[in-house]
Amino acid sequence: MLRAVLVFPESAAVVIDRMADDLRGHGFAVRVVYVRDGTDVEEPVKHRLLREAEIYVTGGYEPLRAADLEGKTSLRLIQRFGAGYDNVDCQAAGLRGIYVANTPGGNTASVADLTMGLILALLRLIPRSDAALRRGTWRLWLGHELAGKKLGLLGMGAIGKGVALRAAAHGMTVIAHDARPDHPFAEAHGIVIVSREELLATADVVSLHLPLTPETRGSFGEAELKRMKRSAWLINTARGAVVDQPTLVRALRERWIAGAALDVFSPEPPGVDDELLGLENVVLTSHIGGGTIEALERLAEVTVDNCLRIQRGETPSTAVNKPMTRKVNDETR
Repeated sequence: MLRAVLVFPESAAVVIDRMADDLRGHGFAVRVVYVRDGTDVEEPVKHRLLREAEIYVTGGYEPLRAADLEGKTSLRLIQRFGAGYDNVDCQAAGLRGIYVANTPGGNTASVADLTMGLILALLRLIPRSDAALRRGTWRLWLGHELAGKKLGLLGMGAIGKGVALRAAAHGMTVIAHDARPDHPFAEAHGIVIVSREELLATADVVSLHLPLTPETRGSFGEAELKRMKRSAWLINTARGAVVDQPTLVRALRERWIAGAALDVFSPEPPGVDDELLGLENVVLTSHIGGGTIEALERLAEVTVDNCLRIQRGETPSTAVNKPMTRKVNDETR
């Protein structure tokens, strides 16, 4: 009987409890640990859980470094509940014979929906109107229409493509820059592939859809913000660390750009004294991009399938590393 440890924020319980029952029905010994939203499992607890687990499923962003994996001889799979796995040392895991897998694509529609929601909220000043009305102030808030605006996508993977289709339905013109652009998709949907420089200089809305890598970390900073039009807006539903956040605060204060909408931050959650929270020309959400019941159910399906593959001695379908061969104790199967 394989031991699976599931570590998740409390808000995901409605889906995770069902996933845990599903795994138990397939013969797994399952332990579920819920942490308060916005926090990671404490380090001593994490190490104890890693020693206990043969499969460690994490819905948070607690770092899993080489030192965390040292001596964890029973661990066979680290399963990330989401597409990102930048918090896991995949190389160190592989050297210890541990698979790392993610769940790509499951939250594509959810993140694309939120991106469009943030664009609408930002351009139509929806949060400001809501807050003012709750304070007893009735006034006309003059925003902007989406139709006729140019949306620039930095990154046109699955989520970027989803945003492009939604933006086109709102009458926006879409341009994009990607290291490996999908030209057939772009041609089919009237998307113009442009240079990074042209995108920043001409887009009315710049939306980031980049993975967090050593190359992209902090890559959107002063040069990029100053290249944007002063009337333009920035949207980030990718990873907070892609943006140089202190510089973005300065850009918003000094009006280098008109405003920003952020679902991701660096660090997460932002501190109560974070300057972003005091700015009027921003819309902020608490990393809820993938936070829909439908998305979590899709991620759960992939997660259960990968656990079953490990149970059968197979490779997880979404493995992101290639572990060194290890001798498997048949008694654990």
